Amino acid sequence: MALPGAAPQAAAVAGSSDHDAVVGRLAVGYLGRNGVNIGAGVAVVPIATPVIGVRYWLSDMLGIDAGLGFGIASSSQTAMGMTTDNPGFHLFMIHGGVPLSLASAGHFSFQIVPELNLGFAGGSVDAAGMTNKVSGFHLDVGARAGAEIHFGFINVPQLSLQGSVGLRLNMESTSSTIGGVDGSTSAFNIATTVGDNPWNIFTSNVAALYYF
Repeated sequence: MALPGAAPQAAAVAGSSDHDAVVGRLAVGYLGRNGVNIGAGVAVVPIATPVIGVRYWLSDMLGIDAGLGFGIASSSQTAMGMTTDNPGFHLFMIHGGVPLSLASAGHFSFQIVPELNLGFAGGSVDAAGMTNKVSGFHLDVGARAGAEIHFGFINVPQLSLQGSVGLRLNMESTSSTIGGVDGSTSAFNIATTVGDNPWNIFTSNVAALYYF
């Protein structure tokens, strides 16, 4: 209770930005798209998998990202009374990151995100009485820089959209057994996450989160 004539006390605030308000809160959402190559030689096929996960800010600067992507597909077709199996595949992707918020103001937070993606995939198809198998392994380590924009300007600060570009080291290996013949490939490269197509920023490098 304030004494008569005393100056009114200012109410405590959590912070001056939407980012400050989500510290200590868990977010769930889309963390981007990645994939694994399967097969070998000219038969290498990329399988893209969206990663769904969570983000938790331990402090106004340090957070944790964790995500998972997976897919399983199989099908068959019947023609002239004969049923044949189409190619099937399975894929498993793990994502981890450590977002660092270096500056925030209003609805904007500038972030650098060191991250890692680890994926495994395989597939098979029966043809001419033989089972042909393909598999793949993917590992990338790198970092992205960009912004997380909260929708506080329309009174929904819990919803945010992230856009970023970065640099990462990619390692890929694939193998196959086709017609009884084994084959394998391996690749190593360092590349930007946008590459030669700027429209990739709207697919691979944009993520949406909702904080609870």
